[in-house]
Amino acid sequence: MSENILEMRHINKSFFGNQVLTDVNFDVRRGEVHCLLGENGAGKSTLIKILSGAYVCESGEIILDGQKLENITPSSSIQAGISVVYQELNMMPDLPIYENVFIGKEFTKGIRFDRKRQIQETQRYLDIVGLNVDPRVLVGELSIAQQQMVEIAKAISNNAKVLVLDEPTASITDKEVRILFDTVKDLRKTGIGIIYISHRMAELFEIGDRVTVLRDGCYVGTKNISEITERELTRMMVGRDVSFDKVSNPGRTDQVVLEVRDLCYKNRVKNVSFDLHKGEILGFSGLVGAGRTEVAKCIVGAYRHSGSVKFQGEELPCSVAETAQRGVVYLSEDRKGEGLVLMHSLSENVALPNLKKLATPLVKKGKLRQIAEDYIQKLRIKAYSAGMEAGQLSGGNQQKVVISKWLYSDADVYIFDEPTRGIDVGARDEIYEIMLNLVKNGDSIILISSDLVEVIRMSDRIAVMKEGELSTILENDETITQEKVLSYAF
Repeated sequence: MSENILEMRHINKSFFGNQVLTDVNFDVRRGEVHCLLGENGAGKSTLIKILSGAYVCESGEIILDGQKLENITPSSSIQAGISVVYQELNMMPDLPIYENVFIGKEFTKGIRFDRKRQIQETQRYLDIVGLNVDPRVLVGELSIAQQQMVEIAKAISNNAKVLVLDEPTASITDKEVRILFDTVKDLRKTGIGIIYISHRMAELFEIGDRVTVLRDGCYVGTKNISEITERELTRMMVGRDVSFDKVSNPGRTDQVVLEVRDLCYKNRVKNVSFDLHKGEILGFSGLVGAGRTEVAKCIVGAYRHSGSVKFQGEELPCSVAETAQRGVVYLSEDRKGEGLVLMHSLSENVALPNLKKLATPLVKKGKLRQIAEDYIQKLRIKAYSAGMEAGQLSGGNQQKVVISKWLYSDADVYIFDEPTRGIDVGARDEIYEIMLNLVKNGDSIILISSDLVEVIRMSDRIAVMKEGELSTILENDETITQEKVLSYAF
């Protein structure tokens, strides 16, 4: 018996003449966690979609448990033993857990569904993944982390031989990450091969056995995680050295551009007051649910609040559109739900918040296309044209499109909410460079991030929130440590 449960050999794939995978090889051993790493647009998602039957490769072969898979479809892939848990969960919130787990493969007793057996079997799989929830509870009542566990339970109910976890920790808390890791370690003991995709390097070193790196659709190499460093992995990913040191910001001044006083919103924001200076990056840290995003949405007028928000001495209206026209803009953490219209092209997305600026009196498509093409070049967006739908881009490139539309608005204050969530280290470095160029030009930034390394690296000062309140604002000097910031968050 081969030690490999899965082998993908010489995989090639192109879209519209654009080669996205070139002669890629990838294998997974029984009972191992094999991490798949690469920049956004490197080809990871395409490779997994070929494995799951969503895409058809142009050449190459896939061998699962010694058998060559032919004419793979999504259903035949699942039947063969391949299960994928995507970053965007695919659950039906109005149905109970047991119906979600066994949808399409229900147990029957005569002509009726055997509801009792489905509940019992679902309970067995929930026990395996360590989720202590009644199988009859509606999925919509669960947290994101619990829904993720249900997805894993559903995957292993298909007698999975290979389980793919795509950015499984992007939307869950540190405590929930620990539970997920325990589940992965238990599944590994059963002999399931696990493909783990994440941009969080620390996770790979904790959970992974081997790592394969893709770059620009090509296979770079496979290494034992115990024999490689984070810096070496980064170099394999991006083809260059990336700095992790704190950046210096000489453009920060004492001039106050944004004054927030006694900001309150329901019970989520409680008497928050702070100033933002010209040329400053003010980081906002805190645990999930601490109220950071709510503060941002109050500032830009998305939430009706009490208290005062003044920009350059004048009160801001409680209107997102008017606030943006004044020069204060918000880049949402939910780039797919709030940041972009996925079915629209890149050029149309860039145009949406800038129609008044572009209409003279009509919007000229040629001009709009040229503006979008300029940003594709400037921000190194991996897209074949400005007419490409935003939904076809990788997460990191979608984030760059969100940034593009607000850069064209020529704002004065940018609120970046989790700007690098789910983004690889190379694209992350490029977004940091964009932020630094903004403050060098005299603009100001509020950076909301759950990544303490990111907050400490980028911020001039760090505002720490706890349960809707502003605990403190710290100068980011040589005394700053992650432990110090967390002590205020707790």
